[in-house]
Amino acid sequence: MTVSTDHHNEAKRDVTFRVFRFNPQVDSKPYFDDYTIPVERGITVLRALNYIKEHVDASVSYRAFCQAGICGSCGMRVNGISMLACTTQVWEVLEKSREPGIIKVEPLRNLPLVKDLIVDMDPLVGKMTHYSNWVDSTMPEEEMGKKEFLISEEEFLKYDKATDCILCASCVSECSILRANKEYVSPAVLLKSYRMNVDSRDGSHDVRLAELVKDHGVWDCTHCYRCQETCVKSIPIMDAIHGIREDAIEKRGVKDTSGAKHAEAFMDDIAKKGKLVEATLPFRTNGVFWTLQNLLPMAVKMIMKRRTPPPPPMVKPSKGIKVFRSMFREMSEHVKQDHQSHNK
Repeated sequence: MTVSTDHHNEAKRDVTFRVFRFNPQVDSKPYFDDYTIPVERGITVLRALNYIKEHVDASVSYRAFCQAGICGSCGMRVNGISMLACTTQVWEVLEKSREPGIIKVEPLRNLPLVKDLIVDMDPLVGKMTHYSNWVDSTMPEEEMGKKEFLISEEEFLKYDKATDCILCASCVSECSILRANKEYVSPAVLLKSYRMNVDSRDGSHDVRLAELVKDHGVWDCTHCYRCQETCVKSIPIMDAIHGIREDAIEKRGVKDTSGAKHAEAFMDDIAKKGKLVEATLPFRTNGVFWTLQNLLPMAVKMIMKRRTPPPPPMVKPSKGIKVFRSMFREMSEHVKQDHQSHNK
């Protein structure tokens, strides 16, 4: 009897869900409501929210549809991390909770708030429209519907993972650049753009790429990897972003945009000294005029606080630079060969 009772207690416990609340029609500012409910092992966060809505407080608002990790509707932040509520186990979240027995549920970041846990997806859809996130078929219109437009399995494998995206916006919520710049293209749109650009049936490659390299585009990514780390489908989003950058350099050249110039200057410094020459990086990226016009005030403040980077002559090569240069050249050659074989 004792064993059975202990097992029963472990399989069910009271859990407090601290839910973000905000109704712009009646509330002056957001707040949190605590709901303590009995939860069985194996219950997801979404089922717990459904229980709260059905039995405790019907005013709690959130999105949900398939409840199977397919539609992406129930994206939200659980204990500070963006995820799908329908595939997130309460028991697993409790093991990592900072406050024992409490699960904090909030709306996704970087998207306008509608109500409670519901965010407005229109800005993301608008960006997908702007960057033409669809295949513009090269098949003549008169031929459409008469036959299939097939591709090879090898080509499909290039963007197979990208097709797993369900637009849950978890990557958008975790993107550090979007928190500072709402105009940034977003990792979700970059992933979709990559998927379209590597499809040989698409006829808008050059137009799409031209938009992606502009301000707020692919070159603004800072490689924080948060999008990839929190992707609910484990999609290698950063591979797609790197793919767009490589495509841009190959098709448009390294002098095409400030982002491309920055990448070239960065790699040049690493190859020569094993470290960045930060003092001249802005000039090589954006030119003298732009740098003086936009960064001079900040430079003056840095000088006053004695926080300026060392001048180029003071930047000495890293220890073991000869060995590093040999490894760098070998690595660069491998990357070049891989890229060539990838495009064959």
